[in-house]
Amino acid sequence: SSGKKNSDISSAALILHDEQGRMYWHRSIGLTGEVAEFDDTGRDIIGGQVYQLAKLIKEFHLTRVTVETNGIGGFFPSVLNSCLKQQGIRCGVSEISSTQNKNIRILNAVEGPLNSGVLWAHISVLANPEKPDDDSYEVKIMRSWNPAVTNQVDDPLDSLAGAISDE
Repeated sequence: SSGKKNSDISSAALILHDEQGRMYWHRSIGLTGEVAEFDDTGRDIIGGQVYQLAKLIKEFHLTRVTVETNGIGGFFPSVLNSCLKQQGIRCGVSEISSTQNKNIRILNAVEGPLNSGVLWAHISVLANPEKPDDDSYEVKIMRSWNPAVTNQVDDPLDSLAGAISDE
């Protein structure tokens, strides 16, 4: 996302699985700033959303990520590939374009695992880092999310749904 007022935010979700089929929402990260920030030469990526995502990829030794390419995401995969190459990180970048209604997409992906108890979440997703006894941004969004409302904050849920569906 471009981060403009009244637009979606860029959000990354990391889902891990165990042998029993449980899913762990291990990280939920809002990617901020420009898609990429370059050094003075204009060649090396030194910041931005792709840099933040590359840091997550490196930290968890991910071998593949999927990027939704709607809107500004259309050129994100190629910039991310450049960033990964510059940092010597080997990771496949898959692209997906989403045309289904976002609320239906979220319900279809999240409701089953959540209701059946196979979706767990890491404390970093559940707790507010600034106020550990308070709910996180993601929990507040989940509690207030209404599938009948079309214009609401739902980007972490959308990226979670995308990660679950991608599996």
